[in-house]
This record gives sequence, structure tokens and C-alpha cells, in this order.
Amino acid sequence: MTNPKISIITPSFNQGQYIEQTILSVIEQDYKNVELIIIDGGSTDNTIEVIKKYEQHIAYWVSEPDYGQAHAINKGLQKATGDIFNWINSDDYLEPGALKAIANSFASNPEQNVLCGFTRCFWDKDNTTSHQYRMGLKPTVVDTILNVEMNQPGTFYKTSVVKELGRVNQSLRYVFDDELWFRYVCKYGLQNINCINNRLAQFRLHSKSKSVGEGFDGFSDEIQSVYINMAKNVNAPSWLLHCMMQENYSKQYISIGEWNSDCLEKKRFIAYFASKYVHTLYLNGQKKLAKKA
Repeated sequence: MTNPKISIITPSFNQGQYIEQTILSVIEQDYKNVELIIIDGGSTDNTIEVIKKYEQHIAYWVSEPDYGQAHAINKGLQKATGDIFNWINSDDYLEPGALKAIANSFASNPEQNVLCGFTRCFWDKDNTTSHQYRMGLKPTVVDTILNVEMNQPGTFYKTSVVKELGRVNQSLRYVFDDELWFRYVCKYGLQNINCINNRLAQFRLHSKSKSVGEGFDGFSDEIQSVYINMAKNVNAPSWLLHCMMQENYSKQYISIGEWNSDCLEKKRFIAYFASKYVHTLYLNGQKKLAKKA
């Protein structure tokens, strides 16, 4: 893959105060084989004015109502013609030199499907660093999934792989990036993922962002719904599914077809949740005995 084209999709809605920095971070890169696609959900602030200011540098853009962030990303994927893909939200931005580092990595490693670099998370109010991290890779697929450290802005996929996986799951609001990652590692495993030490992106923390302004209940409920679906796919025993479904989980989650779980250590996955809920069942039993005493 020589001089690969990189498709950057920016889902956007009423973030006109940030999107110019996002756009500039893409078009001012020292790597020009990039395709910027902006899918706006019908913003009513100055977003469209900013987009039109840089229209000649944008491969495609549209502003119309959509069904949320995941839907916007999928709309962008339909237009994407690049070899490599990621989305950069309209309140985040790329590091200088990021695209060249990404392109060099994929060009040097033809078998590579995913590239993981670092992202800096910072507080918008004073630009102080919260933390810097890279996608968490553990020794096994199960450990990677169950100890998820999601770093979406710093993780770039081959576009063909994402399209083969069925794109981004639109039934999820919070964890569609986790769910895409889970589907990837379950099918392909960990061997064609390359980690580099470059910082590739900046992730803004502010009161209107989902990760700050909406708390973590939605994230945890959706993750639980994904785990339940995975448990069904590996034929977990009915008692275990029953226990898992006693916790809060998203009833809105709809799986994109049947997962390919060739690389998932199924027995290890079931054993993890079995040990968790056996302990819970034991504690509940002890509580019932105490009440009877």
C-alpha cells in the first residue's frame, strides 16, 4: 500500500466553536492524500458558515437531520474512498504529522489492519491534560474486550475491514466504537494490529460532550448489552444469561447480524462471567439465609 488515501469522517452537530480547528487539523497536515468528509446533522449555529469557508478542501459534506453520531459516520463511510479510515469528532482534532505517521505504518506493514497511536485527552476550559493513552491491548482477545480501554481517535482501520464488518452500529449511542472494536478482534484477533508511540489526536473534554456531560450510566448499560449478545453467540448457559440480564442493559441494542467469533476464546469468556455471577449468587444466597435466621 504505497501512499494510501486516508478518509477522515467528521460527524457534526452545533459545534461551530470547535469545528474550524478540526478541519484545519486535517487540511494542514503534511500528507495530502486525505479525504475529509463532514456529515452535519442540521446545525443551527455557525457550523455551516465554517464548513463553507473551507469547502474547497472538503471532499464531501452535507447538513441534514440524521439519527445520531453513528448514523452520520455510516453516511460518511458510504462516501469514503480511502484505504484507511477513522472518524474525528467536530470537537476533537488531529496532531500535526499524524497522517504521515499513519500512512507510513500501513505502507510498511501490508498485512496490518489496525493502527493504534496515542491520544491526549484535555480539558477545554484551561487546556490542561487529563490523561494520554493508547488503545488497550491485552494478551488475549477476551482480556482485551473485558478490560476495554477505548481510544477511538487514535485508532485507524483499513476501510475495507470496517465495511466488511458491517460498518458502525447505529442502535448504540455511547459505545459503538467499543462494539466495532469487539467485532474486529473477535473476527481477526490481535495479530494484525500495530501500535506506535506517536500521538495522533487530541480529545476535548467539555460539559456538552457525552463522556463528560451525560455521565457513565449510558456507557455501562450499552456495554452490558453487548456482552449479553456475545454470551448468546457463544452459547452461554441459560442461567448465566439470566444473571447477566438482571443488570441494567440497553434494550435498544441490535446486533449487526451474527458475530464472527473465530478468534474469541469462548470458554474463557463464559468462565469470566460465570465466576462473576456465581459469586453474586452465593452472596445473594447468604443474604437470604441471614434473613431466615
